[in-house]
Amino acid sequence: MESKIIKAFFDGTLSDEMIKSPRTKEYKDIDKRETELYDKIRPQLTVEQQKLFDEFVDLYGERHSLEEENYYLRGFKFGVRLLIECLDLSDVVKEE
Repeated sequence: MESKIIKAFFDGTLSDEMIKSPRTKEYKDIDKRETELYDKIRPQLTVEQQKLFDEFVDLYGERHSLEEENYYLRGFKFGVRLLIECLDLSDVVKEE
C-alpha cells in the first residue's frame, strides 16, 4: 500500500496550514461580535492604553493558540493509541 498522506507530509504538499476548518454560523457570529467590540473599545482608549490593550489581545491569542496546539497533539496521540489498541488482536486470535 502506498503511503500517500505520509509522503505528502514529507514533500510538503500537505500540511496542517493547508487544512481548512469549516466556519459555522456560531463561529462567524462570535467573530463578528468580537471585531465589533474591539473596534468600539479601542478608539475610547488613550495611546498608552491602546498599546496595552493590543498587547493583551496578542498575548490572549497566543495563549489560546498554545492551548489549541496542546489539544491537537493530545487528540492525535489519543487517536494513535486507540489505533494501536484496535490493531492488537491478542485477545481475539489465539496462538497455537
